[in-house]
Amino acid sequence: MGEFVTDTGLRRKTLQEIRTDLENGFKKVFGPEFETSVDSPNGLFIGQLSLAFSKLWELAFEVFSSRDPGQATGLALDYAAALNGITRKTALPCTVRAMLYTLEQSVTIPAGSQALRPRGNLLFDLDEAVTINRSLCDQLMILDDGSQKNTEYVFHFTFGDVTLNNTSLTADNISQLATAITAAGGTCEFITGGLLVKDANNTQVGITGELPDDWNIYAGALGNFTAVVTGLQTCEIGELDEIPREVSGWELVYNYEAGVPGTNIESDEQLRVRRAASARSILASGTDSAIAAHLLEEVTGVTAASVVSNRTMTEDAAGRPPKSFETLVVGGSNQTVAQNIWQNQPAGIQSYGNTSVEISDGEGIGQIVSFSRPQAKYLWVKITWERYTEESAPTNDEIKAALLNFASREYQMGVDVISQRLLQGLYSGTTGIGNATAQIAVTDSPEGTPTYGSTIDKISIGPLDYAALDADRITLVEET
Repeated sequence: MGEFVTDTGLRRKTLQEIRTDLENGFKKVFGPEFETSVDSPNGLFIGQLSLAFSKLWELAFEVFSSRDPGQATGLALDYAAALNGITRKTALPCTVRAMLYTLEQSVTIPAGSQALRPRGNLLFDLDEAVTINRSLCDQLMILDDGSQKNTEYVFHFTFGDVTLNNTSLTADNISQLATAITAAGGTCEFITGGLLVKDANNTQVGITGELPDDWNIYAGALGNFTAVVTGLQTCEIGELDEIPREVSGWELVYNYEAGVPGTNIESDEQLRVRRAASARSILASGTDSAIAAHLLEEVTGVTAASVVSNRTMTEDAAGRPPKSFETLVVGGSNQTVAQNIWQNQPAGIQSYGNTSVEISDGEGIGQIVSFSRPQAKYLWVKITWERYTEESAPTNDEIKAALLNFASREYQMGVDVISQRLLQGLYSGTTGIGNATAQIAVTDSPEGTPTYGSTIDKISIGPLDYAALDADRITLVEET
């Protein structure tokens, strides 16, 4: 090894060592009487040279350290991770699948048409044009618009004709219609004022001929939407329900399943952790850690993954069958997650979970892969804080950004929420905050009403759940 790059790393000179070497060098050239005191002209000149050379040594140390994933930051860390075949995950937008409805016989909703999630006024673009045809569509929405008893209504569905003639003074027309549709070969789901109708064989459904009066019948087709901005956003069931700008023939929109959350760009800390985990597990085959590592590394949008196996010959306490494994996954599309699990799961072992997807194996044969989607517990945070006058006070947006960044790193599956621990994210991500306290609450839906606990509260999060924080659920109270 060299004089400065040794077996223990880079030995860099201190500022005092640099100055001493320069002083000795000048005296060697000009003689031992050469004046080098710090307040002499020569000494001042040497001081400036020493500072300049010190900066070069700092540069050398930074370049040397940039090869170490544990110390590298930014682009240097990207280069270090690339040696393991890993790239930093970029920020992604939230995506969601929703039903588009029309009252017309047929209409095409053009790509780029926008739907709105009112919470936070988040806009979503329609990825591809969607054509809705009433004679054959994904779903029919039938709403009672003043139906009468003792009146015959005939519906010509693709699975068969249905006649409704309610003569009872007490029976509900909607319930009677649902019974008749089910008998004819359809399926129904009750909604306020009406029904959602599908074909019982899970094929497309339609209605033809003259439509009965006193009923509004909407034809629905599924479309994929993408948020117009990237970042840590969610779209829960029923949140995509407004059309901000009129589009001819497009009457309603509604998402019956939660969207895939968006993500922030992967932080240095997250990339270091993922690189280390991948280096340990990515070459393994069929192990719990390897399955999770492949999902995190290879599936776009996956932000958390873990695997729990039941290696016994009996069902375990969580209901997992004998010789099975359950993969818990946050983010990513169902299809890509299932395909990745199939490629990396152990042979002959049963997958288990609350979500089942059919994929195609290497021979083109359909296979069912099951995994679990952890359920979000909606976290509410109330921060009461005072200004620290010796530093610049943060804005509300800066405080919320610090808390959201902390939450995105901290709240993985099954991680409890501790009110005082939230203050770590507050103080590390902002300046200008003196005394502060945090109160927390959790609800089952983003529209729930929070009940805050004490400032030293802890909320337990189940192993199949995770805490989800949004800027709209952060309340800031500044005390003066």
